[in-house]
Amino acid sequence: MIENLALTPALLGSLRIPAAAASTAALTAALGGQTLEATLEALLPEGMLLRLADGELLKAQGDLPFPTGSTLILKTLPLPEGAGIRLQVVRATPPPAPAVLAPLIFGEAAQLLARAQAGNDQAPLAALLRSFLQAGSAIAEQPESWFTWMKEAMKTLADPAASPAEAPFHQLQAKEGTGWFEIPLPWATGVEPLRIWIEDERDAAGAEATPTHRVFLSVPFSALGEVRMGLEQRSSGLRVRLWLQDPSQVAALRPELEAELKTLGRPVDLQVLTLPPGLPDLRAMAGASPLQAMG
Repeated sequence: MIENLALTPALLGSLRIPAAAASTAALTAALGGQTLEATLEALLPEGMLLRLADGELLKAQGDLPFPTGSTLILKTLPLPEGAGIRLQVVRATPPPAPAVLAPLIFGEAAQLLARAQAGNDQAPLAALLRSFLQAGSAIAEQPESWFTWMKEAMKTLADPAASPAEAPFHQLQAKEGTGWFEIPLPWATGVEPLRIWIEDERDAAGAEATPTHRVFLSVPFSALGEVRMGLEQRSSGLRVRLWLQDPSQVAALRPELEAELKTLGRPVDLQVLTLPPGLPDLRAMAGASPLQAMG
């Protein structure tokens, strides 16, 4: 335990202040192993820009694995032969996340289900939930039930009147041609929610070109475990990818699935792949470049 604690500052990183720039009053007063507080203001070509507690800006050499806006507690130590000062990070606190990103960071499925359970029969999602609960667990075996629930849940999350905390996030994403939703499954308690990532992409031909639509889903099943599905619709056809922990579990269903996809009237490219263990959930796509996982 003591050894791990001793290693912590080294793992957090450190910066250097050359002797020529180490004459500020705050740094001089903190020499001898004392600490000072600074905010990481910006990344510079040769280091980082720090703002000290008194407002003074300070350029430091080196690199740290923290985003701008982070609050740093720094221990000041003299470098050998008067070469300057070393600022050893002993604690780093990331900046607070904007409230608009709360659905992405903290999730939204549990809150949505709680509101639906407490809602009156005039709220469409609450009424739909009650009808599902009355129908029993068999409702989960009907594809139209999944579609109806997903559609109403997404509509509710994007409605400022029904979801004032979540709607600004979804409205912002809609302007960017993307969408991220976490949807609780009313017929399965204690499991991960259904997660959906949506994006549109236009090619270099411009606004007149047919856009590419992508949908990526993550769905928990009691027998199959987590199943991920990627759909990509282009003018040339439809690409479908299924990821499962054990692809052999759906081998018998593949001919039927391919036949159903062909009824859409366009070329279909279907692949069933192994879902690697330890993958991050679909939230990783919210900050990534356009989806490349289709292969």
